[in-house]
Amino acid sequence: MAYKKKTALEKLHESHGLPKVEKITRKMSKRWGTGTVAIPAPREVNEIMKKVSKGKLITINEIRKAIAKKHKATIGCPITCG
Repeated sequence: MAYKKKTALEKLHESHGLPKVEKITRKMSKRWGTGTVAIPAPREVNEIMKKVSKGKLITINEIRKAIAKKHKATIGCPITCG
């Protein structure tokens, strides 16, 4: 049976057990400090991006702050938010 490639929409709607909040590991703490990190589902990041008005800009750091605030975490994951 051949593997069928997923469309961008199919990937967007997969959650893989996300969102979740995890403790910042020792390795991560050297760069990001201590506390918790919110790992969002792709859908959440997409919702934030859709709220941006036409002609306006939102940075990855602003998305990360919004995700962290929503999940009451210290930071938003820099990989999944970007």
